[in-house]
Amino acid sequence: MHWRIALATIGAFLGFGIGLQGCQLFEPRHAIPDLSGTYIAHNADIQADQKTVDDITSAFKQAEDALQRGDVDGVMGLYAKTYRHHGFDETTLRSVWKDLLQEYRDVSSTHVFSSIKVEADKMPPTAQITCTGSLWGISKQTGQRVNIDSWFGEVHYLVYENGGWRMQGHAWEDRPNKETRFARPPHPFF
Repeated sequence: MHWRIALATIGAFLGFGIGLQGCQLFEPRHAIPDLSGTYIAHNADIQADQKTVDDITSAFKQAEDALQRGDVDGVMGLYAKTYRHHGFDETTLRSVWKDLLQEYRDVSSTHVFSSIKVEADKMPPTAQITCTGSLWGISKQTGQRVNIDSWFGEVHYLVYENGGWRMQGHAWEDRPNKETRFARPPHPFF
């Protein structure tokens, strides 16, 4: 009797799974939707005044606008002169963005902030932003929409520099003696 229940359960799961697979034949599926924009999660942990939060989100929105225009200089306005990440600095990152914008058109990004922690008493002030998002573009070679990069729970270090918030690097980059076999891949973009 138990084997009949087990077979019926397995059959139901297989039928359900096949049904879901069938749906995918008619509509492409993306891992992270391209919402295009900067958002603050409704349950975000905000440890900053509203003006600072607005200034930080504005910095990301300006970079997004520059992406849509294909403006490398505008995108680089988001990065600090002291930017460092996995061997990338401001100069090498500029080259990566330039190549990317030559290869893709209609580039857009999504940023969802789940935490903003500002240390306003430091000189210069700094912030840690926990961000989930994606970077999309249309390949100039294939015409297909491509997920160029995506991230989940990435912690960005920002610094207040030259009158605005600039990205300085990522939190997990600074772990001493990290085991490289289990390290996440480089994430230079946002």
